[in-house]
Amino acid sequence: MRSDTGKFAVGVYTPVFILYNLTQGTSYCFSTWVKIEGTESALIRTSLKTDNETYNCIGTVLAKRGCWSFLKGGFVLDSPSNVSEIVFQNSHNEDIDIVTASAALQPFTEQEWRNNQQYIINTVITSNIHF
Repeated sequence: MRSDTGKFAVGVYTPVFILYNLTQGTSYCFSTWVKIEGTESALIRTSLKTDNETYNCIGTVLAKRGCWSFLKGGFVLDSPSNVSEIVFQNSHNEDIDIVTASAALQPFTEQEWRNNQQYIINTVITSNIHF
């Protein structure tokens, strides 16, 4: 991979997920398992590059060498995008391998998001309150 300066980037942006036809105003929840090699630990950050802008941090995880770590994040677009990329970035700029597995992207309308919040409040939070 080449950087904007024409020099080779060192383990900074890999892998990339390509997403099509994301809609404005929809809440997206993103998750994947991440494993690294080449360093003891690294902060892995995901960014989203759309047709019109870049969202610099849609999720992070502190990954340890040889262990699967769960990365979860989300985003809401300000405008629709035909083609978008979720990019994984090693914040330490070290030469490391990043492996992902079981990636998922779940869209939610505003009403679905509110219904899910209310369900969690009613079932999880209130079930733990005892008088």
